[in-house]
Amino acid sequence: MTLNLILIVLASLYAVELSLYAAAAARARRQGLVNRWTGEQPKVSVIVAAKDEELNLPACIESLVRLDYPHSLLEVIIVNDQSIDGTAAVIDTFTKRYGFVRRVDAVEDSVMRGKANALSQGIESARGELIFLTDADCAVPASWIRGTLRHFGKRTGVVGGVTLISRTTDSVSGMQALDWDILLTVAAGAATLRKPLACLGNNLAFRKDAYDDVGGYRKIRFSVTEDYALFKAIVSSGRWDYAYPMDSETLVETLPVGTLGKVFRQRRRWAVGGKDTGVFGMLTLVPGFLFHWAIIASIFFSPTALAAAFAFKLVVDTLFALPTLRFYGKIAHLKFILYFEIYYLIYVAILPFSVYLGKGITWKGRKY
Repeated sequence: MTLNLILIVLASLYAVELSLYAAAAARARRQGLVNRWTGEQPKVSVIVAAKDEELNLPACIESLVRLDYPHSLLEVIIVNDQSIDGTAAVIDTFTKRYGFVRRVDAVEDSVMRGKANALSQGIESARGELIFLTDADCAVPASWIRGTLRHFGKRTGVVGGVTLISRTTDSVSGMQALDWDILLTVAAGAATLRKPLACLGNNLAFRKDAYDDVGGYRKIRFSVTEDYALFKAIVSSGRWDYAYPMDSETLVETLPVGTLGKVFRQRRRWAVGGKDTGVFGMLTLVPGFLFHWAIIASIFFSPTALAAAFAFKLVVDTLFALPTLRFYGKIAHLKFILYFEIYYLIYVAILPFSVYLGKGITWKGRKY
């Protein structure tokens, strides 16, 4: 089989797969528009695990205290995850100003590790019927809780949400932004197809009863992506339904990481955790992986084929991302599409080798 024919076959598979996810993501966006809040107002606990986050944390907590949800039914728990900077002092400035904000200091645990340990201790101290999670480098919209409640039915155990990059000031942050735009569109689409592949713990809500039902983080097998492990445990229990809408009222925004090295370490951590997605998740990656490698191979054999395949992928990716960018008002991200395509070509090609052949994960100064 010639290289041109291989490229045509793989490009077709890639386009078909993205078309399926695009249609599913459109359903996820419609879910975000159709569901309506019932008016019920349960007690809600928001948990943020913060390790050495004195610079990012103020903006995060400021967004949380602006939530348009009755403060009498809201508690914001910031877990100081053994920070060595001024994180604790930052938390204390808010606990003094707002009675519904409190600090929990995570301690070493003989069973729990990493962020899951901090989250577990925060959740154990929570009094809410519903638990909301976000991260210290994120900002939530005022409508976050009210908007997420619209997607909780009586048997809904967990609701995922979309998080996108807030700032695109250079090529590195722009590439990250488009990466998140595409990955989260796939994730929401896959969940709509009832095949959840991923979720982010910086925009996640679940019933405390569902969490307790699966044993919480103490019973779930440890993962470097503890958020997806919890989501999967609740869903796979068979006792709870779930939702993963694309909803403008629940969009969380996060800061980009500063360097390509940090980007790769973050994506590698996600990929290592993603090994738990099962056969469907692995098969989902195959067309893109092979297509990217075929494009790389064409560098050495046919400049014409390289140009055609690269241009085709750029167009397909743009068309795939465009509805999401329009929906969330992020069209400006497209000015980084060329940088993204070059970065993504290399990233997708080498990441599987790094995941299966590389060493352990280091994140927030901890090794796993």
